[in-house]
Amino acid sequence: MTLSDAFVAASLSVACGSLLVGCDEDSDRPGGGGPDGGDDGGDGGADGGPDGSRPHPLYPPLDLATLPGSGGAASGPYTPPALPTTSREVTVGTTGAQAGTDLMAACDTPGTAVDVPDAAGRIGVINIGNVEDCDITLGPAVVIDFLVVGSLPGPAHAPSHRVRIRGGQIGSVLVIGGSSDLVFDGVAINNGVVPSAGRSAGGIYMPPGEGPDEVVERFAVVRSFIRLVAMPVGPDLDGAAYLGVRARDVFFADNNVVTAGNRNSWGFRIGGGDNALIVDNTVRVSFHKFVRMNDNPVDYVYIKGGIWMREETLTSGGALLADSWAQLTGSTTDQVYVHDPVAYLMPDLSASFGAAIDAAQDGRLWEARRIEWHARSANAMDDAHLQILVDACAGVGAICDYGIGTHTYEYDPALSFPADPWRDLPTFDDDDPDNLPVEP
Repeated sequence: MTLSDAFVAASLSVACGSLLVGCDEDSDRPGGGGPDGGDDGGDGGADGGPDGSRPHPLYPPLDLATLPGSGGAASGPYTPPALPTTSREVTVGTTGAQAGTDLMAACDTPGTAVDVPDAAGRIGVINIGNVEDCDITLGPAVVIDFLVVGSLPGPAHAPSHRVRIRGGQIGSVLVIGGSSDLVFDGVAINNGVVPSAGRSAGGIYMPPGEGPDEVVERFAVVRSFIRLVAMPVGPDLDGAAYLGVRARDVFFADNNVVTAGNRNSWGFRIGGGDNALIVDNTVRVSFHKFVRMNDNPVDYVYIKGGIWMREETLTSGGALLADSWAQLTGSTTDQVYVHDPVAYLMPDLSASFGAAIDAAQDGRLWEARRIEWHARSANAMDDAHLQILVDACAGVGAICDYGIGTHTYEYDPALSFPADPWRDLPTFDDDDPDNLPVEP
């Protein structure tokens, strides 16, 4: 994915200021710690479920005790993010760029809960660097053009830890490796909210930090929008809703996701890493794969449920391709589980699916179960196609258990997407990402 020059330049251009109003050093503000206001939101457990259950602290419908296989990569089981612990409250009373400066200044003090009300309006580029325990609540009308986590202007690598953002509209998110325990809850990540001349190609981009092992860890997006509108005509300008490079413990649940364009418009691109859980999302991809895995070794991906829609969009060269969930060659994937999604495939061509047919996949596992396929004909997907892929995997020693016999297929030459596939997002009046604002 190529980031626009405007995104990179903007992410390095803002320094913190100092003007704050409404500080309360001893606030016991609700929501400052765990998912219900406590300070223990990241231990992976929660009360109230059956004995032995571990409801995800950010999304209780997922019981972590039921994760398939080993429950995580060779490096260890999936771990949810810890939420910020706060001891003071700040309300930003300024507007525009000054409000953005005040937000950043507030987060410079560890353990701060910051409210940015609607009156702040568009607050510019926000750099969250060297921040510990900051819980940010944005009014629905507050717009951040670009959010940079883990870096300060200069640029200066400045990892941040335990940051939660709720509400508001964000054009794009850049998270530099070394940061950890980051949560977006009820946020509209929408590149269309930025004027087209400065629009970023991607929704969320997470490259490594200064060291090769400095990656983003324990990152989550829940109950949110990720929506991309098309970029101006040019090569490889459209990007993924999410591109993470070697990130660990990544979680997406209960989101509505739309990508647009005709070049590179993946839903989720996993560029290596451990423990990616993509659960109960509605995703519409104009071109390319629902989830693409490549670039670096991938260990443990759980794709569960949700509605996944692949449009019939031509490439910039006029070709038609068909995709679903797939690995590209050049790196390994292991412990990939695709369970219970609903897929709509508009291109009436054989769709990509599963592990790469590569000797490097010897002994590595992919598992699929109970996929509900909707297509215009069996050309797109059927058990016979999956069997061909299973046989090819066996030829290179890969373990491709694609659940033949567990799936359902519905073919309709006049296939269309569901009229209202979108998930009910509790903090938004309108759950349709196509209705999010777009600047000219």
